[in-house]
Amino acid sequence: MAARIRVLMAISGLAIGEPLGGAERFAVELALSLDRNIFEPSICALWRHDVPSEIYWVKRLAEEGVEVFFAADWGHGRSLTGYASALRSIARHFQHAPVDIVHSHLPLAGLTALLLRRQLGARALVRTALAGKEWGDGLTAVAFRQVFTNWVFPLTFDAEACVSQALTDRFDRRPGARLRGRKALLLHNAIRLDRFAAGRDPAASSDKRSELGLNAGDLVVGSVGRLSREKGCFVLVDAAARVTACRSDVRFLVVGDGPLREELGAQIGRLGLAGRIVLTGARTDVDAIYDTMDLFVLPSFWEGLPTVIMESMACGVPVVATDIPGTRELVTANRTGWLTPPGDSAGLAETILAALASPAERAHVAEAARREVVPRFSIEEVANKYQKLYLRLLQRTA
Repeated sequence: MAARIRVLMAISGLAIGEPLGGAERFAVELALSLDRNIFEPSICALWRHDVPSEIYWVKRLAEEGVEVFFAADWGHGRSLTGYASALRSIARHFQHAPVDIVHSHLPLAGLTALLLRRQLGARALVRTALAGKEWGDGLTAVAFRQVFTNWVFPLTFDAEACVSQALTDRFDRRPGARLRGRKALLLHNAIRLDRFAAGRDPAASSDKRSELGLNAGDLVVGSVGRLSREKGCFVLVDAAARVTACRSDVRFLVVGDGPLREELGAQIGRLGLAGRIVLTGARTDVDAIYDTMDLFVLPSFWEGLPTVIMESMACGVPVVATDIPGTRELVTANRTGWLTPPGDSAGLAETILAALASPAERAHVAEAARREVVPRFSIEEVANKYQKLYLRLLQRTA
């Protein structure tokens, strides 16, 4: 039997939900979905966080026969010396076990793949871009976007994939891409549809509501994601204050963790919403939590192609989201969900109240989304496209 093709997924870490998110989850699901007769996937995580969600995913991947390697502890911080230590650790670990393809998710992992390509023995480098605003905020981030995202990556990677059409169009306009005549590939984010095949279980949903401190008669507005500024969590809390001032039967459920959790808690306290908003922190049972929701809200300022919207739709939960690129590729206004301007807490509250006021409309929108949107984003279909890409790239180096 011929040796399998070794694919190394390079990611930030496995602390999915505390504080990492969709990029890491997608990389894990992609690794688990590759054809094991042809490919041998492994995960290289830059940082070890030592949190429960990380422990969960390490165990899950081990059960599936996927190797996981952590380069450095997060406790050392993302300093230059800490990153240099992580690079040395990766090079040592793989010096006797070269890989065929390095597939990076998020820009720092992409830089790592470039710096270690020779040491890893990689014949091809692939990266998936999930957001146009790579590297984050601040002057350093702007400089890194100009140098790496706009020039270095399109000139050096063998293939770049984007998760939405809007992002693909944006990446094709980069100066490095135009100079090389390189087009980014449109390969969507995706989810495992079999996670949601069973549909809603009323008894399980009732038990989960009780566990989360929600009452049977509550209308639950939920959100899932990293508690960071770009996700619009402060806007959601402001909107919650407006909604709960109009309706006493509405509770908000915010699932996830992140750098702004303390600030968000303080805002909730100032607005007198301590009994109206539940902050669950990171959870590994998000699939079951969706079933407790009557409405899902994603108030982000920017997104690539948000998997949490796909998951909500797959669970039959109607969606309210901000009218931004990427999200618009999932939500058609007033057909498969509702869209509001980013940063507009009054408009968001008005849309939430209108959706809650019409159970029939919510059911109609949820069914349209589940029928028209969800089937297009199967992880198995996307994994098959990546497999074809891997094989095509390796044929060029044969």
